[in-house]
Amino acid sequence: MAKPRSPSHSFVVGVGGLEPPTSASQTRRASRLRYTPADKSIIRSMPKRQDAHDPPRSVHRWLLFLLLSAVWLGGCQPKTPAPSTSSPTETELPAQTDQVITSTPTTPATTTPSPVISPTPDCFAQGGSLETGSFYSELLDDNFHFLIYLPPCYQPKADGGYPTLYLLHGLFSSYEQWAQLGLVQQMDSMIEMGDLPPFIVILPDEAVTEAPQTSVFPDALTEELIPWVDAHYATQPNKAARAIGGISRGAAWAVHIGFDHPDLFHSIGAHSLPLFQADAANITRWLRQTPGEELPRVLIDIGREDQEWKSAQEFADLLNANFIPHEWYLFTGGHTTMYWSSHLEFYLRWYARDW
Repeated sequence: MAKPRSPSHSFVVGVGGLEPPTSASQTRRASRLRYTPADKSIIRSMPKRQDAHDPPRSVHRWLLFLLLSAVWLGGCQPKTPAPSTSSPTETELPAQTDQVITSTPTTPATTTPSPVISPTPDCFAQGGSLETGSFYSELLDDNFHFLIYLPPCYQPKADGGYPTLYLLHGLFSSYEQWAQLGLVQQMDSMIEMGDLPPFIVILPDEAVTEAPQTSVFPDALTEELIPWVDAHYATQPNKAARAIGGISRGAAWAVHIGFDHPDLFHSIGAHSLPLFQADAANITRWLRQTPGEELPRVLIDIGREDQEWKSAQEFADLLNANFIPHEWYLFTGGHTTMYWSSHLEFYLRWYARDW
């Protein structure tokens, strides 16, 4: 019997009915323009001092007479301004002020105006695109259909590529389920606001519903769909940039595929999980085969009124027993479209946390 893993990891347990924070407030600091006035000590008056060799007072009187005569004669002549060569006195200095005054030169009337350039379309405002794709699958012996969301401003030859998220639909639904929950609008809005990094979302279609013991759907996804997407789109083809999640039956497939291929997925999201009965034993085997540090990060959430909540709880308890880090949330709600759409933003933030 294998030894239990050392409890070196912390577990995050969601509070029932309380959704964790989905956004962090950002504080912007406005810069201030400081104006430091000139040192007022440089504006000062000096006491007038008389030189020891001043001329006699008679000379002063004679000079005063000549000065008055020049002023009287000058009043009869046209005034011609002459440049001043003397320094301003203290009373002529401008008053100190904390206001910086600048002048804006006017444009001459003869200047040719600059050409007006038409603005280019804002790719973020245009939003992303949801496309339909398919290819022939040898494992399915049929076409493998899927939808793919390309983020705003998607570049087919982007350096480094985009992370990828594979989201699986529930029983009696189709690959349109996530789009019907508002995936495209939510992604567009959050990417434009900078709350999410741009990434690609693939919505595979499980056209034929079979038991996990006989279904070839997981093999078709891991061996054919993922390589096909990486070959035809600008993706980051590595584990760190790839996640898988699902709703209801899609959540069971996400757990099955994610733990069976820990080398392919960085994260597993199980939303309203009804765990496959056969996987209760399989998970223990998968955990023994994979070192703890190589296991994907796990999110489990479900509503209090969901009939599958005991299955989700048992899965969380199984991870606890094996000391596997995970996040477990019990919210208010049921197994409904309203529940999933109301938590869509929370899901997307969780998947993109490390991107």
